[in-house]
Amino acid sequence: MRWLAAAAVFLLMALIGHLAVLNAIPSRIMATAQLKMAERGVETYQWTASPRMTPQTQTIVRPSPDLAYALCRFDVSDGPVLLTAPASDTYGSLSVFDQRTNNVFIARLDGEDDFRGLVIHAPGEKPDAPEGAETLAMPGSGLALIRRLAPDEPAHAAATALVEQSTCSLLRAAP
Repeated sequence: MRWLAAAAVFLLMALIGHLAVLNAIPSRIMATAQLKMAERGVETYQWTASPRMTPQTQTIVRPSPDLAYALCRFDVSDGPVLLTAPASDTYGSLSVFDQRTNNVFIARLDGEDDFRGLVIHAPGEKPDAPEGAETLAMPGSGLALIRRLAPDEPAHAAATALVEQSTCSLLRAAP
């Protein structure tokens, strides 16, 4: 009977350890990703376009060489964040990832959706969003990612030009 109690305690501890690890890993992954991006010069509250993906420029495993990428790091602890990105006539998407690596928002940027911006804010806040913009409550820091179809150098240059027309900034209150 003692071995049954010991087995039950062992299984309970294994389950608790397993759940603790599963809850800790996503936050650790995102914290490491944020740190690595900061070290590479990816600013907070600013879109940063990646160079065209080649075996020499890739920093993640198997990025698509047919896509142009732009990243923005943000933290809603500093206040609400406004994200905008213009539509184009080819595939494009904007994704937002929270501090636990969950994909919490996605919008099409190919003209099929009517994306007019996103205001990300801390839970419990009620920010003044620009007209037509969606709102999303999430705690802490996160990443926004724009992907656009760019199978060749001219398409990549066009996608990079669209990054310059995009916004990732703290939402300023109207004067």
